[in-house]
Amino acid sequence: MVDKIQVKNLSCYYNKKCVLDSLTINVVKNEILSVIGPANSGKTTFLRTLNRMSDLEVSFKRTGDIFLNEENIFYMNMEFLRKRVSMLFAMPIPLPMSIYNNIIYAPKRLELVNKKPDMDILVEQSLKDASLWNDVKDRLHTSAMKMSGGQQQRLCIARILAINPEVILFDEPCSGLDPISTAKVEESMLELKRKYTILLVTNNVKQASRVSDRAAFFLMGKLIEVDKTEKLFISPKEKQTEDYITGRFG
Repeated sequence: MVDKIQVKNLSCYYNKKCVLDSLTINVVKNEILSVIGPANSGKTTFLRTLNRMSDLEVSFKRTGDIFLNEENIFYMNMEFLRKRVSMLFAMPIPLPMSIYNNIIYAPKRLELVNKKPDMDILVEQSLKDASLWNDVKDRLHTSAMKMSGGQQQRLCIARILAINPEVILFDEPCSGLDPISTAKVEESMLELKRKYTILLVTNNVKQASRVSDRAAFFLMGKLIEVDKTEKLFISPKEKQTEDYITGRFG
């Protein structure tokens, strides 16, 4: 197994309050690592630090290091990093334009494609990889705003895939979706890990058990334990993990 991401002694602060404390964890290439834990455990801060979104907030400070393929992300160009490490948010945010233009917007801006035939191929492949092509192939030039919530979320996945990242960060991607749409997003994640490394923050422990290879339990800004998902859910080492998984708290 090859480490895709190495996090070393990472601490994060907002207004001098520590929200992530001395985190050290590795993420293996082509795995789905789920991050679980109650509210205010530092889960989303962890994701936002991986592509330096937190750097945009004046009150944010951090210490420690994160390496992507052994390169320190804090020395990288921000736009270059975010092309390599892309993020999907809890609520879908389609651009107010056609489905087709949603897909090609970023690749055109980044000058990854400029010819119409290449754009057509990219749109089709991205939508197929997001399990959305069959739903929308006959209405690519209609507004993305007319899609259902589940379709919009898969469109946002396709939009990420169009720029060919290395890592995809999922922050509660199914929190606003119905069970059928949730199942389709989970199906997409399982397919995508063949080509990408995925981190999933979820409050749904059943979802974590269904899709992830390993799971990490965070509590009050600390990593309590990380292990293979099946092992962590069946026989966790720490009582705090067991209490959370069994619903005794959180």
